Amino acid sequence: MDFGSWSRSQALKQRHFLGQVSGVKLYYEECNAAAPIIVVLLHDGLLHSVTWDDVWAPLCAKYHVMRYDRRGYGRSEAATARFVPEEDLFQLMRLTKMDRAIIVGNSSGAGLGLDFALAHSDMTEGLFLVGPVVHGMPTSAYFLERGNRANAPLAQNDFKAAAENWSRDPYLISGPNPEARRKLFDGLVLSPQNLKTGGQFETRPSPPTVLRLAQIQAPTLVLIGDSDIADVIAYGGAIEAAVPIVSFEVWKNCGHLIQLERPAELVARLQRFAALADRREAAVSAAELRDLVGEYKFLNRRIAISLRNDRLWLGLPDTPDRPLFAASNSRFFVRTTETEFQFERDSAGKIVKLVSSTPTATKSNALAPNGSGNAPMALRLRRLSHMLSAVTIRQKCLS
Repeated sequence: MDFGSWSRSQALKQRHFLGQVSGVKLYYEECNAAAPIIVVLLHDGLLHSVTWDDVWAPLCAKYHVMRYDRRGYGRSEAATARFVPEEDLFQLMRLTKMDRAIIVGNSSGAGLGLDFALAHSDMTEGLFLVGPVVHGMPTSAYFLERGNRANAPLAQNDFKAAAENWSRDPYLISGPNPEARRKLFDGLVLSPQNLKTGGQFETRPSPPTVLRLAQIQAPTLVLIGDSDIADVIAYGGAIEAAVPIVSFEVWKNCGHLIQLERPAELVARLQRFAALADRREAAVSAAELRDLVGEYKFLNRRIAISLRNDRLWLGLPDTPDRPLFAASNSRFFVRTTETEFQFERDSAGKIVKLVSSTPTATKSNALAPNGSGNAPMALRLRRLSHMLSAVTIRQKCLS
């Protein structure tokens, strides 16, 4: 990946502000306001927006990007009364003239992204969630005990010792990785107030987000490091089980703060996701969509194409139905993966097969309409299911 395109002239287009939001000053940064695709970065519950330092320049080279310090973190003022975090984000997006954005969140920032998608679905282009939290899900005793142990020195106002504890945490960063651990330590030492900023003034959505995940319509990608704590893996599973347009990836030998561990790989993955989330859908008439509805044979199983709310849905055995988006009146794509489906017709206009493909596949997978006989198959049914939604193990964070 070439980060050299981040020129001095582009750097000068960065803007650093203290924005007034509901009587509180919030520090935010914005860059490349002319770019057509908008990205908002939401930090975790330990570091403030500096957690995105290593991805900021390459993202600014391509997108209109905004990041900010939430109340009480970094350079923003602390909360002194109850407030709604997703409304802070709404006000900052209005301030920076961001009508609709891909929301990138880590940890509690990912939780905020989910809350925001429910409150402002019209402003959410996609959700790119790294080690997410889901508000309304209980936290394990083990998780709480770990936090209490790390923060124990705060009782004596020993912020440096607490920062040292967190920088050695095995779940935040995988393996030795001294550079990433040093960045975590330095960020906490320079902004020790982060360690005492909690959610005591935050008003959570009601009903809780965990009960409303199925209402989220934005395409969603969940990334979790395999060294992350079990609670976070459970949060990711809940998102995958409920959100209609979702993909789940586990990155090997990564922890909770993937943006500190492998920033270049994270940028590359976000770029692929952004291209799919921003891909425009073709207009296809209801009559044309109805003509594609039916069952298609695959080996000894059936795949159903149904029509609901003016959209085609693909139903695979033993997996949730997935919405299909129109690239044309005969070609459709899955919003969270690179899988595409082509409805092919004979000379008389009759549909003869449905072909699935991905850019990395060496062969297409032909699915014949029910009753017309099996077309040639390249992969097993479970492989097609994997292309759509299954958990992916990525060899990204090998040291």
